[in-house]
Amino acid sequence: MVATSNSRQTILDRLKTIPIEAPTAAAIDPDRLVKYDDPVAKFTEIVTHVGAQVHLVESTAEVAPRLAEIAEFTSARLIASLVPEAVSGNFSLAQVDDPHALARLDWAIVPGSFPVAENGAIWVRPGDAIERTMLFLTQHLVIIVSRGEMVMHMHDAYRRLRQQDHFGDRGREFGVFISGPSKTADIEQSLVIGAHGCRTLQIFLTP
Repeated sequence: MVATSNSRQTILDRLKTIPIEAPTAAAIDPDRLVKYDDPVAKFTEIVTHVGAQVHLVESTAEVAPRLAEIAEFTSARLIASLVPEAVSGNFSLAQVDDPHALARLDWAIVPGSFPVAENGAIWVRPGDAIERTMLFLTQHLVIIVSRGEMVMHMHDAYRRLRQQDHFGDRGREFGVFISGPSKTADIEQSLVIGAHGCRTLQIFLTP
């Protein structure tokens, strides 16, 4: 076993000494990047196709009444909200010291930084490990984001992330692009919703 391990390491060490010249990435021509006449309509089309529901609202005051029309929301026991001006919630994350406790969470309402028209994704930056875990353990997720912050494509998205301070003094902080509820079709090509995260995603686009 020791000889096998040493041989493997010898091979890996030799591979590290082989110089590899990687070709430089081609320059991106901004004029050839996709542009949409109606980015909001494109975003809605894409994210609806992957299973989310989009609501255009004129203020956060419209969020709670819209959610009240959803049976799963009205019957929910535990709701955590990071957007209290939209939904007050009844579950305080301040009381959570073990992320496993979030497995009981029915709904989570969180803010989004900006949406991407090209792929229906929304950049979300949770503030700490508890908020980060909540995104993946809640049964139903609500993201409230301004449609005025929408970018056309991922080139614009990463350009925005580089230009704005999303990294802080602690190095690069956690963020995630979310598009649609969790889904997988790995097992016998049978689509399963909510396998690795939220079962439903409600997106509210504010001005």
